[in-house]
Amino acid sequence: MSVNKNEVLLEAHDLRTWFEIKKWGFLHVGFVRAVDGVNFKLHRGESISLVGESGCGKSSLAKTIIGINRPTDGELVFEGKSIKAASDGDMSEYKSEVGFVQQDPYGALPPFMTIQRILEEPMIVNGIKDKAERQFRLEEVMTELKLTPIVDFLDKYPHMLSGGQQQRIVIARSLVLNPKLIMADEPVSMLDASVRVEILELFRKIQSKRELAIIYITHDLSTVRYFSERIWVMYGGKIVEQSPVRELLLEPAHPYTRALLAAISEPDASNIDKFKKVPPGEPPSLLNPPAGCRFHPRCEYMIAGLCDKKEPPDFELADNRITACWLFKDKEDASDVAI
Repeated sequence: MSVNKNEVLLEAHDLRTWFEIKKWGFLHVGFVRAVDGVNFKLHRGESISLVGESGCGKSSLAKTIIGINRPTDGELVFEGKSIKAASDGDMSEYKSEVGFVQQDPYGALPPFMTIQRILEEPMIVNGIKDKAERQFRLEEVMTELKLTPIVDFLDKYPHMLSGGQQQRIVIARSLVLNPKLIMADEPVSMLDASVRVEILELFRKIQSKRELAIIYITHDLSTVRYFSERIWVMYGGKIVEQSPVRELLLEPAHPYTRALLAAISEPDASNIDKFKKVPPGEPPSLLNPPAGCRFHPRCEYMIAGLCDKKEPPDFELADNRITACWLFKDKEDASDVAI
């Protein structure tokens, strides 16, 4: 049965996840505002790439979505139900609907468990007692991920597998409960370049076949065009732009997005003689972020008295695009603004 791609699966409303900092273990210093006012809608079967610099809050947002971190404020709503207010039982049910693929496959797999035990563990924890059912699901996902012949893997331990095979096991583990959403936190960054494309292509085929929603976190903007339908750009704990992939790559709206794309190195020998312009300064401290727009201290288009004073809301542009930038205060189309 096909999913309705117009139906919202997961949405966030002013979502915040803050972490308290204490000195000497008891003296309150402040809060790290890792996720600080995030808004989005994720539809069923949709593939999203979440991009941004290190320390911008991507992994904290991921851990909030999968239920490791509870929201400090705001709302995270899954299939119409609030996660913030969920009971322990409802939270367990929610976590079974959301798979997680970690960045480091070797660190993500228990070294003392066989592959069969690793793949069965989520099913046992979630009450699937029928051994035949567990075996069926296990063989199904291993076949999908081309971990065949299956019998050659079941009695092995993680250290006996290659990095690519380990990551396939991590992906297989995320799929055995038939989730509706997969959160993939830089799933190929620890792999050799020759293996990355193979894993991403396989992942994309499984996503299409199972009609899964996927949030793919990455630093590598060169891969998102092949993997995702939409891109969310994150900076300083906030999502500053949301756009279909093609439109964002051709005509980025937010100045930070433009800076990210300008920094991509194309495979061209002439690049050795080219100077890449990057924004001055450093990303903002999430412990003490600047007033107004988080990007304004580094932005050459900063509007004094506005960008440095007032936080921009999300402006809806043409072509199903959203950006949090005061440059679009009176505009309906990103092409109307010359940057």
